[in-house]
Amino acid sequence: MAGFDYVKPVVDQKLGLATLYLNRPDKRNALNADLVRVLNEELRRMENSVSIRMVFLRGNGPAFCAGADLAEIQAMQNATYDQNLKSSEALRELFTRLATFPKPTAAIVHGAALAGGCGLATCCDFVIAGDQASFGYPEVRIGFIPALVMVLLTHQIGERATRDLCISGRTLDAHEAMRIGLVTKVVSPDKLDDTAMELAKGLAQNSSQAMASVKAAFWKIHEMGVEEALKKAAELNAKARESDDCKEGIAAFLEKRKPRWQK
Repeated sequence: MAGFDYVKPVVDQKLGLATLYLNRPDKRNALNADLVRVLNEELRRMENSVSIRMVFLRGNGPAFCAGADLAEIQAMQNATYDQNLKSSEALRELFTRLATFPKPTAAIVHGAALAGGCGLATCCDFVIAGDQASFGYPEVRIGFIPALVMVLLTHQIGERATRDLCISGRTLDAHEAMRIGLVTKVVSPDKLDDTAMELAKGLAQNSSQAMASVKAAFWKIHEMGVEEALKKAAELNAKARESDDCKEGIAAFLEKRKPRWQK
């Protein structure tokens, strides 16, 4: 599959709704460099499109997005700091573009939304989840850290809940995710399409300019160095990839054994 096939846009012209389907179903829509790049390009293209009034993210196949691609996890072990920083910066650009996107965004989640996949959902204005969906940031379990998302997640659900998720690495079901503010609404899987359409129809009634202004205001509210914090987080992300625990965690994951952490 070519990189440009990794994201499939579907546009409802009447509503001005663009749905971007993550399209690596055989990999549970795992994030690799091509998927991050194409998703970034699609969002950039839609930012100034008069006909697009909102953007929803969905996943093809059994999961929304299960996190990082296995091949890229393997590559992290031998990459240089500069290579890891370049990869982290690309993900930072995607998360920043999605979080500051001037039009309403929603993640319509079925199955797993883990690590970077949960990050995509976190960056959206709305998260509609099927009641069998799962969410979490399990990076610490392979010696890694969810540095980029920590900056945004803390503003969304508070530091206590963010510490819980990022330090424990535990997985939440959809109902708990809604209780802590990570998810907007939980419905049965067969209601996901209808609920997404209801949201789109409601948003279509609103002023695009007003919604854009509200979104810009939210970002300004976080003027406490969010941009700087994200850049620092990208550096932390890259450094974490070089750590002994990260290398051990990845090796243990690939070898299907328990990791032997540094004392």
